[in-house]
Amino acid sequence: MEPARSSAVLPEVTILSDARGPRPENAVGVGGFWYEPEVWALPVAPAAKVLYASLCSYLGHGQINRKDLRATLGGSTDEEIAGALEELVDHDLLVPGERATRSGTLPGYEIRSVRAFEA
Repeated sequence: MEPARSSAVLPEVTILSDARGPRPENAVGVGGFWYEPEVWALPVAPAAKVLYASLCSYLGHGQINRKDLRATLGGSTDEEIAGALEELVDHDLLVPGERATRSGTLPGYEIRSVRAFEA
């Protein structure tokens, strides 16, 4: 089962895995909670940029729950959040998939470096 797209409810928990590579010198954040500031210059919607930076900040936890995902884009519907996720997938910044956990198989994303961006 893939993560929610349009017209779907966001999953309760989304598993996150880091495929960004080593932390660059210009990274923003502390410790394992960082993102590449180049995301702000990408030709994607502002919501997708904010969502990408937020997902990167949750990588250290290995997951983000629905409440935090909604808070990231406060005021956005689940469909709008799913649209921002889809935009990141379309540009190769997120790779959707399933992850096995102790409580079963959950939807998730592999988060890639902004250097993987495809127009």
